[in-house]
Amino acid sequence: MQESTSEPRSASHEIAETPPANSNQPPLPNRKIVCTAEVDLVVEDFEPVQGKIDATLGKFGAFVAHSNVSGSAGSPRRGEWVIRVPVENYRELLAAARELGETRSVRSDSRDVTEEYYDVEARIRNKRQEEDRLLKLLETAAGSLKDVLEIERELSRVREEIERMQGRLRVLEDITELSTITLRVEEVKDFVPPQTATYATRVRRTFEESLGTLVKTVQSATLVVIALAPWAAVLAVVGLPVFAGVKLRNAARRRAAR
Repeated sequence: MQESTSEPRSASHEIAETPPANSNQPPLPNRKIVCTAEVDLVVEDFEPVQGKIDATLGKFGAFVAHSNVSGSAGSPRRGEWVIRVPVENYRELLAAARELGETRSVRSDSRDVTEEYYDVEARIRNKRQEEDRLLKLLETAAGSLKDVLEIERELSRVREEIERMQGRLRVLEDITELSTITLRVEEVKDFVPPQTATYATRVRRTFEESLGTLVKTVQSATLVVIALAPWAAVLAVVGLPVFAGVKLRNAARRRAAR
């Protein structure tokens, strides 16, 4: 009895998952998702980074679309690689990229463009039908030259719209079939990953920040004094004779008053 009751349940479950062939329900479209990520890493030795990146990309069928490396041996170096990877390998490559160094930050984003993709696709089909009607009308046109030229102008406009929409469709296909990962790597000697600060650490940092502010204030005041020094000399040269003249005039007035 138990086996006979379990089999119908299994059969009904399969029917619920697989609609009959004559079902009027349209199949669900394939989702079109744009996946992007940015990975910032820190390494102590920049030299082997490029080789590690090439080896990692080879495992997932990915490639570098753009790269920029700056710096030289003996000074801190940094690089940026814009990587394209098949969407089915996006998550695996993102995880592998984080193993190339110490992770400083990881940002990822996904955007659903399914509606736009199938909307553009449907509009292209409609424009193709309009193009076919215009072609048939042009073949059977027996009117004046003006009518023929008008049909040709309309046909040219429709074809331009088709080309523009096909270009947008190609862009959507590219960014949904190939995800983009921007990898940034910076060389930092003796790098120590950040840790949760203790109370003593916060006290020390607060004191250091306060001391740094004091030093900057003193330096700024010193620069102001240095900047005013030439003007003080000019004022002394001009002001001393004037001050002496005023003092002599006051002394003369006091003598006259006596």
